[in-house]
Amino acid sequence: MFRVIGSFSALRVSSRVLTPSRAFSTTGASLVAAAKPKRKTDAAVKKTTQAKAPVKAKKAKKVKATPKPKPKPKKKTPTKKEQLDALLKAPKSRAPGAYAVFLGEFSKVKRQQGMTTVAEIARACSASWNQLGESEKHQYQTKADKLSAEYEETLRKWWNTTDHNLVALENRRRKRVDGDKARLLKDPFAPKRPMTSYVLFVKDFVTQNKGAAGTNDITEMSSLMKSAASKWKTLSSAEKAPYAKGAEVEKSRYKQDQDKYLKSHTVGGTRLH
Repeated sequence: MFRVIGSFSALRVSSRVLTPSRAFSTTGASLVAAAKPKRKTDAAVKKTTQAKAPVKAKKAKKVKATPKPKPKPKKKTPTKKEQLDALLKAPKSRAPGAYAVFLGEFSKVKRQQGMTTVAEIARACSASWNQLGESEKHQYQTKADKLSAEYEETLRKWWNTTDHNLVALENRRRKRVDGDKARLLKDPFAPKRPMTSYVLFVKDFVTQNKGAAGTNDITEMSSLMKSAASKWKTLSSAEKAPYAKGAEVEKSRYKQDQDKYLKSHTVGGTRLH
């Protein structure tokens, strides 16, 4: 490094070498400035910074958590009725009658034909039943009698193999729920109770008027029962006498059957069924 002080302007050189117009001066400051490195612009700094910026690592993909298995639904605790039904396994309450057999066959055919409404099927069935002759109705009565005999046999087999303490428990439950209208489980071996004079009259009245009406419709049967009750009230003692006599016969029959039943179903004073 050297310092040049002064000016070369005073020197005159040959016009071919250096002219006054081309004279120049060099100061120390200008030499120092020339020696300093150029300052980078903001754009260059930004570009350098961006170039040297560390590469961001890729985010790892989130692994989906295995879904928790759904809890199994809790088993519903069976009711006392369901428990008793499972233990008793009692047969149906009764066998179908002649009209019920016809209704079952008729509704099956009508459903296959596209008739699905219960009320519509019931009306059509009632009308068809009314058009049947006595011989045709007798065929359905024969089927009903066969089903009734099979039901009685099934009921007796069930009674011989069931726990009668459970039967008593179920009957108490039915009485508590339905009161006097409860349909109780009964010993199928026990004789049927005798019919009263009024029951005999109603049976006779319905048989006679049912044949004239020619229907098994529930509404019609209800109407017949009301008519029978009204008619019974108007009967004299002489008109009621045959039914009273029939009731006495029923009582006598029941007593004999009951004695036979107790003899065959008790040993040493203990009832077997």
